[in-house]
Amino acid sequence: MTATTAPSRLQAALGRAQRDPIPVKAHLELTYACRWRCLFCYNPRHHDVDPLSGEEWIGVLDGLRALGTLGVSLTGGDPLAHPDFLSIARAARRKGLVVKVLTNGSLVTPELARELAEIRVKDVEISLHGASAETHDRVTARPGSFDEVWQAVDVLRGAGVRVVLKTPLTNLNAGEWEEMARMAAEREIPYAIDPLVVPRDDGDPGPLAYSAPVEAMERLFGRLADEGLLRRPRPRTPGELNCGVGWSGLAIDPEGNAYPCLQWRVSSLGNVRQTSVEQLWRHSPAREEAVAISRQANDRLALMDGPFAARWFCPARAHLATGDPMAFDDGFVREATAAARVWQARTEETA
Repeated sequence: MTATTAPSRLQAALGRAQRDPIPVKAHLELTYACRWRCLFCYNPRHHDVDPLSGEEWIGVLDGLRALGTLGVSLTGGDPLAHPDFLSIARAARRKGLVVKVLTNGSLVTPELARELAEIRVKDVEISLHGASAETHDRVTARPGSFDEVWQAVDVLRGAGVRVVLKTPLTNLNAGEWEEMARMAAEREIPYAIDPLVVPRDDGDPGPLAYSAPVEAMERLFGRLADEGLLRRPRPRTPGELNCGVGWSGLAIDPEGNAYPCLQWRVSSLGNVRQTSVEQLWRHSPAREEAVAISRQANDRLALMDGPFAARWFCPARAHLATGDPMAFDDGFVREATAAARVWQARTEETA
């Protein structure tokens, strides 16, 4: 929690978000530019066509504050590649927003690390794709990227910036996640694993070819269950929201197109260059449509038994993978099945 986010303000905002649609957290994709070429990357390209300037992004920040947004994730591509990255980050903090930075770390310098420490960003999240340079650099298609990660980690932590490591689980690194977790633990760095890869934002299913096998997911969920970190199956009540799409999340791409969450590319709310982000959020039929689909997904799952009903379901990911936001995509089926097997095994052990 930052000094500008008092508990009373946070609690009040979260309380309002339970009752009314408020984009509590916004993902700002500052640029598609990136020095890495990760084989499963969900971005449709690695260059910008007509990106928002720093001044335009700062105008968006004003709109987000007016809507009640508490925090922004500066992402991309690599947000550090945007020429006005620091100006945008500073402006977000001046406006009282919590700032999280998602980067590959390749552009981190000692000077930048000191700036981020002075700005007091919440944390910098860096991707780690393997426990060895061979695996990691194969995934990123950039020789030396493994060393870039650890150099960035050391420089940031040396400046007093909190670092988080994350790993998308794939069939390329499925045998190394335990070692990556150990490497992070030895350095006392928070570590997170995403068990699924997703199609590209333009619908290209190519990244799905790198999906992790079910056995790797079961090992991961088993480890999380042993540590008390695996989310228990949750009951669903008809009428509830399935997720925060269109309700508590918002994403804006490098050219200013706004979406009701980072993965939802079914339809855009509009463009912040033509319409203010406040107007897009408050009056967009596309946002209301996303919320309606979220409720439909929850109600459908509430009527079901078994592992599907108990797991978190992403309509946005389903649409990208199948063309239908209500369909069970293969990734969801495999994840739900793996989690259910782990829970069943744990239940039988304690019976």
